[in-house]
Amino acid sequence: MTSEHTKVETCCVSQVPICRRMFNINLALGYTEEFYSLQALAEKHEMSIEEMFDFALDYIQARECFRKEWLKMQNPNECPLANECVIDKCFKIKIV
Repeated sequence: MTSEHTKVETCCVSQVPICRRMFNINLALGYTEEFYSLQALAEKHEMSIEEMFDFALDYIQARECFRKEWLKMQNPNECPLANECVIDKCFKIKIV
């Protein structure tokens, strides 16, 4: 299933699609001109993809502007990289 959330940008390293949530993670980390997949961000920051996700999610949860954008993507089927991401964690965690 594709939607407006499935591909917001493209990773500048691997050229894979960046979904709305990954785009949000990039913005939360200060990347506003070049965007990275979770894998590329993890490598850039010498973390596992799970560590990178958790690190960014803590910041997103603390900021209303990021939480609002995060919640726009509700359907796991919109994830373009379900096999390369942390989709189970991404859609199980409830942000309020």
